[in-house]
Formats: sequence, structure tokens, C-alpha cells
Amino acid sequence: MSTPGRVCARCARIKQRCDGSQPCSRCKRLGHICKPRSPTEQEPGLAAASRRPRASRSRGGCLSCKARKKKCDELRPRCSDCRRLNLPCQWAPSIETTNDPSDSSSPESHATESPITDLIPLSDGDRIINTYITPEDDEEFIATLFPHPFREQQTIAPPIDRPLLSANPYLSSEEDRSLFNHYIHVVSRALSRSHDNDRNPFLVTLLPLAAASDAVTSVILSLSGCHWRRVYPSIWGCALKRQGKALTQVNRLLGQPDRHSIFEACATVLLLCLTELFDGTSRVWKWHLKAASAILKSPAFRSLVSTDEMNFCISLFHYLDSMSTISRCKPPLLHDSDSMTELTTSFRRDSLPIQERTQSTDAIYGISPALFDILGMVNILANHRSKRVDELSEIGFRAAATQVESRIDEWRADHDRNAEQELDTERATTAFEWAIRLRLHQVVEGYDPLHEFVERAVSTILDAVQLVPYASSVEGCLLFPLVISGSSSISIERRMIVKERLMVMENTLGFSHIQHARQLLETVWGGTPSASDMNWAAIRYSQFPGVVFI
Repeated sequence: MSTPGRVCARCARIKQRCDGSQPCSRCKRLGHICKPRSPTEQEPGLAAASRRPRASRSRGGCLSCKARKKKCDELRPRCSDCRRLNLPCQWAPSIETTNDPSDSSSPESHATESPITDLIPLSDGDRIINTYITPEDDEEFIATLFPHPFREQQTIAPPIDRPLLSANPYLSSEEDRSLFNHYIHVVSRALSRSHDNDRNPFLVTLLPLAAASDAVTSVILSLSGCHWRRVYPSIWGCALKRQGKALTQVNRLLGQPDRHSIFEACATVLLLCLTELFDGTSRVWKWHLKAASAILKSPAFRSLVSTDEMNFCISLFHYLDSMSTISRCKPPLLHDSDSMTELTTSFRRDSLPIQERTQSTDAIYGISPALFDILGMVNILANHRSKRVDELSEIGFRAAATQVESRIDEWRADHDRNAEQELDTERATTAFEWAIRLRLHQVVEGYDPLHEFVERAVSTILDAVQLVPYASSVEGCLLFPLVISGSSSISIERRMIVKERLMVMENTLGFSHIQHARQLLETVWGGTPSASDMNWAAIRYSQFPGVVFI
């Protein structure tokens, strides 16, 4: 029998309608003990006093949780979410001041002493964008998807701080300063493949140059906007304006005869090329690369004294030139001919350009620069596939391919005798080497995924790739091996290995060209897995002409 107006204690506590029965229908259905409310609970004043206080928004959480817009439990020195996801846990300095500044036991003093990045607000409508945000919004998804965690990022402060940021006279707005700050703390580390963060040339070489050059500052902001675009598309407008400004200034610099202007123009053009390549959809990078080649070959540039800045430009151009041959199937711009004689004679060991092991070389390549020269040879050979019109031309083509394969074997023998590399670098080197071997096999024998050599190459590449930790400094060297092996993978298991690693790299590196490379593979996998349909290169050149696997 129900009693109107009577509510049991449980229904009152959870604020649900009660029919007043003893027991009420809700408690009876759920198996709870149904008790009447006590007199104190029925008094409105006492009920309001005993009500749980309304939770307010936490304003003291760590910077990582704020960037991901997640609730932080504010445990110090590392909150639970950062510990679970293996993320750097940093804290903003407290606004409140204590009575005793020397008291180092207070939480505020610890928060102030912890290394933090500069935070510059950037207005985006009604929101305030925190410049600490990195393109890693999906780390929770990745952490649950993969069994082993990311390698914990080192919280080493870059070799520059706020004074250098404020000393740059060419940062005219809050948007400019936000982009520049993002480059300093995020983009420069994503670009570098060196284990030594304190000698990153993308910081040590470019930032002093940017402080004296509006053109270099503009292209740095453009590159930073390209990286940030995936998380905040609205920032791209500011970056695009800076990119146009850099192009205009290059024309002015090339009209000046002094040596500094030539070097400044070369660095600007190379960074413009890098920005277009990382965009993943642009074809303009080819023109920037050719312009950089003309500058490097000019008498004015050749007259420059060898410096770290000059070596940085040469190393960056050589790297982009070698990798771009995958897309162009033409000889590197540093070479004048793509004839078969070029492969069998002048491309011998003693004629390969020698890349001195400097901090620029280590940060740009990450692995042996000689492999990039060999990759250029393979792609020159690919340009001659259609010229096999008779038996004689077939014999010459295969003889050139044998020369290239011998060059790879010679390099491996020298590498095993002399190389003393870190374990991650050696694994990335192995993956890149076998990607070149697989590319050579595809050029000579075709795209049959069932071939015995293809099985061996794909297995070797994926075994090496899986041993490289997430967010490793050499992770950027894995894009080319992943795409080459993924295009020849026919099993679901191997395709998932490739796809998952590319998804991780989209977040750890953050540039759009990785996403387009993954979309290329998914387009290839969408076809019938036969030898005729696995010609991924045809799809790659027709639908993804701007993708270069750098």
C-alpha cells in the first residue's frame, strides 16, 4: 500500500521518485533495504546543510591535464593520469605567495622550481589556447591500444629560454610569439633525430639566425603553424601569411650580393621546402628544392667559408634531395645525369658525396647518410624501368641493378666493421636498409607480394620497427620503411602493425604528411590483394602526388 508524499531514505538520497510503499518498488526491484527517512532528513534546512557541496572546476591541475582538458587529481610531483600515460607532469607557478619565501617545503615553491615551458595565450574566439598543447590529443586512445608505454620524454630545457624569445624583434603579435614558442618547445624536437637535445641545430643554428632575419623568422612561424594545424586549424591563417611574407623576402635577399643574404635566402628556401613536404598535399616543394639547388651551386654560396650554418644547409638539402627521388624517380639535383652509366661508374663508393658526421648530420639524418645516396641510385634505376624495350636494354638494366645491390652489401660490411651506434639507431638503420633492398626488388622484379624475397624483407623491417620505442629520437626514420613494407603486406596482422605505428607517429611527430602516408596505404589495402592490384606506386603517383616519405 502506497502512502502519497512519503519518500524512503534511499530514493531521497538519489533524488528519484518514490511510490511511498514499504518497501518501495525501486528498492524492491533493486534488492535494497528500504528505510524511511529520519526526521532530520525531512527538514529542508538540515537536508540542505547535509547536502554534498557542489564540485567546482579544478584550477590547480598540471599543465598536461589542462592541455588535454582532463580532470587532474593534483597529486604531486606527478598526477595519476600522467603516471598512467607516461606523460611529463609539469605545474604552473603558483600565483599566491607564502609568508616565508625561503620555505622550500611548500607545494608552491616546488611548483615554481620545476622546469616549465613559456605559456603565451592565443585568442581563438572565446577560448584561450595554451601554447603547451602538443598534437598528442589521442594519447589515451594510444595508451589503451598498445601494451607498452611511450618512452618518457626528457624534461631537459632547450638551450634557449624566454629572453631569446623576447629578443626577436620580428615577433609582432601574440600569434607570432605563440607560434615561435611552439617551435622552440615542440617542433624543433620533432624535427631533430639526434639523441643530444642540447645540440639540436634546429635550435642552435636557426634561432640566432631568426633573431637577425625577418625571412627566417617568418618561415619558422610557417613551419610551426604547419605542425600545429592539425590541433588548431585556425592558427594556419597566421602561418600562411608568414609563409607568403617569407617568399617575398627571398626575392629581395637574392637581389643582394652580400654573403649573409645568400645564406639567409638558402636557409629560408630549404625551410619553405620542408614546410610544404610536411603538409603532405603540396607540390610546390619541388620548386623550392630546385631553387635551393641553384643557390647552393651559385658562386656566391660556394665562396662562403665552411661554418656550422653552411653545413646545416648542405646536410638538409642533401637529405631532402635524396628522399625526394622517391616521388620524382629522377636523379638527385646534385647530380647532372640519370644515365645508366651514372649508376655503373660514377656512383661508385669513391665518388659518393662524403657527409661529415656533424651535429647537423646526426640531427637531420638520424642514420647513416650513405643509405640516402644508395636510395637515390635505386630511384634513378626506377626511372629506367620503362626503357627496357629489348633484350639488350634488359641486360643493361639488370647489370645496373646488380651494381646497386653490390653497393648495399659493401655498405653493410663497412657498417658492421666500424659502426658503434645506439640500439634504437641500429634498429632504424636495419629497417631503412631493408626498405631500400625491397624498393630495389620492386623496381627490378615488380610488385608481387608473394615473392620469397618480399616475405623476408617485410619480416625484417617490421621486426626492427617494433623494437624501436615510441617517441624515440629516430622514429622519424621509420616512415619510409613502414610505407614500403606496408604496401607489400597482405596479412591483416602485418597491416595492423604498420597502421598502428603510423597512428602513433601522427601524434608523436605531429605533421600531416604521416597521415597522408597512412591514407595511401589504406587506399592500397582497399584493393584486391593480387599482384596486379598491389602496384601501390600507381595509386601513390595518381592520388597522393605530394607525399614524400621523409
